Amino acid sequence: MSLTQKYEPVGRFDASTSSQHQVELMRLLEAPVTALDIDFSKIEFLSSAGLRVLLFVAHEMEKRSGSLQVTGAKTEIKEIIVAVGFDDIVHLKD
Repeated sequence: MSLTQKYEPVGRFDASTSSQHQVELMRLLEAPVTALDIDFSKIEFLSSAGLRVLLFVAHEMEKRSGSLQVTGAKTEIKEIIVAVGFDDIVHLKD
């Protein structure tokens, strides 16, 4: 049985909010999650601190043989994820 969790952050995914996002994402991962969908449609800014959270969560999902996808990201956010090579570990969906 597979379990998909969805997380819908709002605003910024940066140094001022990254610890809050990581806590919320880890709470979702307490269940036997096999897929995690992060809806970035309401994210305005992604910094290196936010990227570290994505990397951490991607590794957690990899340990479970699960998948991490980011949906609804604005073009600028997608470009950042691709520029740093995270599109290899985070599946970008529209």
